[in-house]
Formats: sequence, structure tokens, C-alpha cells
Amino acid sequence: FGSSCFGSRSTTAMDALQKLKFNLENDKEANYVMAEYVWIDGFGGLRSKTKVITGVTLPASIDDVKGRLPVWNFDGSSTGQAPGEDSEVCLKPRAVFRDPFRGGSNVMVMA
Repeated sequence: FGSSCFGSRSTTAMDALQKLKFNLENDKEANYVMAEYVWIDGFGGLRSKTKVITGVTLPASIDDVKGRLPVWNFDGSSTGQAPGEDSEVCLKPRAVFRDPFRGGSNVMVMA
């Protein structure tokens, strides 16, 4: 394969990623943000899940979003954090940051 073959594909992919990034950062009509809850599992690995927070006026500040973040739960038996018969584990927001991957008003929640 010549470099021109890969060059045209990677340019197209980069253009698409730049357009996606622009759209995510400039979407002023949506009324939601995505909050990516991140925690350490029972094996020392990272886990995460996404909560859609609705009713948010964009652009939203960290404080606007922080006040709307609930304590959330998950099944801790699959992550080595709870026995199977009583496996509900709560995720309590402890720190909130802008999501560097999604951009815009979306946030990462350290739980």
C-alpha cells in the first residue's frame, strides 16, 4: 500500500472527528449533558458508566451540572465490590471535571 492510500483515508477520518468535536462543543440547542461516572473497582481497575442529565441550559457551568448529579448505583457483584445476595453499590459524586473526550458542557464525575 502506498502512503497516498492511507493519507486520503486518515484525512477523511480526521475531518470527520474535527466536525464531530465542533458539533459537540457548539450544540446550544440540546438540554442535556452527559456525566461519565468513574470509579475504581474491587480489582483495582477503572469502571465507568454514563448518566444523561436533562433540563440543563447550555452552555452549562460545572456548578450548574454538579447540583444536578444524583447518587447513582450499580451491581457490585460483577466488579468484585459486593456479594451476589446484596450487591447494590452507590456511586457518590466526589469531584467533577469537564470531560476532555466529549467536550462541551459534558462532565467526568469521580465517584
